[in-house]
Amino acid sequence: MTRSSRSLGDPRRRWLAVGLVAALALSACGGSSSPSPTTGLDGTSGPGDSQGPGETEGQGATDGSFAGDGSEAFNAATTALDALDSYAFRVEIKTTTVSGDVTTESDMVMSGVVVNKPEEANSLIQEERDADGNVTSSSGIIVIGEDAWVGDGDTWTPIPAAQAAGFIQAMAAFRPEQMFGLYFAGIGGNFSEVGSESKNGIDSTHYKGDEEVGALLGAIAGFQGQWSSDVWIANDGGYLVHSEAGAEAEAGAEAGSYLIVVDITDPNAAGPIEPPA
Repeated sequence: MTRSSRSLGDPRRRWLAVGLVAALALSACGGSSSPSPTTGLDGTSGPGDSQGPGETEGQGATDGSFAGDGSEAFNAATTALDALDSYAFRVEIKTTTVSGDVTTESDMVMSGVVVNKPEEANSLIQEERDADGNVTSSSGIIVIGEDAWVGDGDTWTPIPAAQAAGFIQAMAAFRPEQMFGLYFAGIGGNFSEVGSESKNGIDSTHYKGDEEVGALLGAIAGFQGQWSSDVWIANDGGYLVHSEAGAEAEAGAEAGSYLIVVDITDPNAAGPIEPPA
């Protein structure tokens, strides 16, 4: 039998998982302007994802220019999204846990827009979905300057000024560049360059994590298994474009799967974010 779960466990574990996501994001942390993830753990590519001239998946450019690790690129990426005028993001966390003949599934999607210029604004919608992809619950926040609203995506309520600052600070902590810097900037040396590819329509460099990265990801997500991890960084601008990490466990208490996917889209072309009606 299969059961759909509306949560990833206790709230602390869920938000740690969100942090892992946004980091690859895992930075994280789409909406109508953001496409669904196009690459899975099986390495297949969807529309808009392609290798550069003279390259194949799993190989660097023919001149050998992609032989390094991700240390320099990952460090630079921690602030690169801040240099964009705006961008959209989408984070998805999917888990499957198997216990005997019972399979429990969870699917959480966070999406939104970050506007840095001319006026700072952010939007974030978190959705819980069932096994068929139907939204079972939704909550969100919109921040424009010093004003903020909370709601379910359709109905919004203004937050008093005294409370808005706390919501704004909490939301900023889960922006993709913040989480990416926290969890991944220091381990770029564990990622090797794979090659130059188009990801989300953006020319990017693909990095793949080694086996040691799995220990970190497993500790953060609370799921132990055979992990894989990949990150794509924009060639022009050096910002995070796409990341994914996942694990499979076939036996024991952690039998099941874990998948986190982060997409950054619409660089310098997202928004504007309007006040709710």
